[in-house]
Amino acid sequence: MSVIWSEQIDSILSCGASLDCVGIKNWALRRDDAIRAINELEALGVPVLGGDVYQLLDGGAEQTYDNWYCDQEFGELDSVFLKRSLYRAKSYICNCSISGALFAIVPKV
Repeated sequence: MSVIWSEQIDSILSCGASLDCVGIKNWALRRDDAIRAINELEALGVPVLGGDVYQLLDGGAEQTYDNWYCDQEFGELDSVFLKRSLYRAKSYICNCSISGALFAIVPKV
């Protein structure tokens, strides 16, 4: 597979299930893996713009049409946006009540 986000970011996110089978160039991660990935993105200074929720059904990933997003506000410092975006992503993932949810994370590159 070719580089999707960057080599560093791809190496973090590729621990998840590939979404190529549904036409998405990304990976879906289990809850614990998604939180760990967000922590690793934080160490790189990479904000999370949002993400989508999937479930494994009949051996394949299917969208639940649940998602979250976080836009940088006008005049917001990059460092403040980084922390806010990571908090929002972690909060959404931790509070998601969908059984067996997988999370596709969209980093800001």
